[in-house]
Amino acid sequence: MKKIFALVLLALNVYPVLAQKHFNKVKITSETDSISYALGYMLAQNMVKEGLTDYDATIVGRAFNDSKVNNSPLLSLEECKNVLQDFFNKKEQELKESQMKKEREFFAANAQKEGVKTTESGLQYKVLDYGDKNGKTPSDNDDIRIHYEGRLIDGTVFDTSYDNEEPIKLSMNYLIPGMTEGLKLMREGAKYILYIPQELGYGDYSPSEAMPAFSTLIFEIELVSVEPPSKDTEDE
Repeated sequence: MKKIFALVLLALNVYPVLAQKHFNKVKITSETDSISYALGYMLAQNMVKEGLTDYDATIVGRAFNDSKVNNSPLLSLEECKNVLQDFFNKKEQELKESQMKKEREFFAANAQKEGVKTTESGLQYKVLDYGDKNGKTPSDNDDIRIHYEGRLIDGTVFDTSYDNEEPIKLSMNYLIPGMTEGLKLMREGAKYILYIPQELGYGDYSPSEAMPAFSTLIFEIELVSVEPPSKDTEDE
């Protein structure tokens, strides 16, 4: 549905005054009116989520009408796709540059803090508890049980296992690279803070609204236990 929404968006100007007066006169008096308004409202909400807050509603309306009555469009479908692709590419590059600047500044300052170590990959970590000296250290194919809290460098918590009474079970095979590397430094009972650069995290992927693309991640992790891979994991 996101692609459908994107095809009708044009990043232009703000509402003209005369058009706004016309919009204020619109009433919902039929099922068709309700459907039309619902479609427009949902499109507008998705436009905001995509970063498209400056647009001309009359031109959006013209595009809808041209499509409905098969008028000659002001822009071809291919041109529309190119306009939007260029816009989103620009927005993504701006976001990446902003996030990378924050990350560089954060890691430079964090590296100077007491107890923080940096690995060759760029992962930073701090030991809070070394754990059981005879405890197991996980390998690539093991299952693990952990408690953790994940947050962004601005302090936003995006995930936590502490809302559950029991630690969460995960497979080492399915973790982001930075977490895998950090856990391999730990043994059972250990508690570390992992500072994960975006390239060892989710990169340009945004897994949730709480975690933008190119996010630097901070995980406070307690490795409760290391277990052999489950049968389901082995079968995969």
